[in-house]
Amino acid sequence: MCQSGKEIKLCTCVPNGMDTIIHHKNSRKNRQKRRVDFTWTLEKCLGWSKTTMDGMGYMPEKALTEDLTNERMLVDLNSKNCFDFDYEPNEKDNLQIFTPESSIRRHLSFIFRNGEWVAGSHMPFMYEMEKINFGKVTLEDKTENKND
Repeated sequence: MCQSGKEIKLCTCVPNGMDTIIHHKNSRKNRQKRRVDFTWTLEKCLGWSKTTMDGMGYMPEKALTEDLTNERMLVDLNSKNCFDFDYEPNEKDNLQIFTPESSIRRHLSFIFRNGEWVAGSHMPFMYEMEKINFGKVTLEDKTENKND
């Protein structure tokens, strides 16, 4: 597989507008405030949910872009620390990568199982989850500029 010269980083910097509540998403004033960054959320699974709820969850995708694919993310997650904070994964932790805001937000999802990250997701509404951290996905060139 050919890999691009970009390195995936999961930074805790707050993406533009991620800390802002938009009450009327379709208003003209707030249209410019929609997020344009890929974002991530890391959650800890606390066990089965104590409440019952009906709803529909979206199944994760296998790829969001050429650089953000399950295959590529798994290689990076299992070979190095992609986070910009001290983090030791625990069994059943869930990492989700989201597309920028649109009518349907697509995402990738990974669960830490048996000492490694695997593609997968917890069934919506069945598990109690607690947010560990969140932020913005950055793709940095890993090749240095060389002057010949």
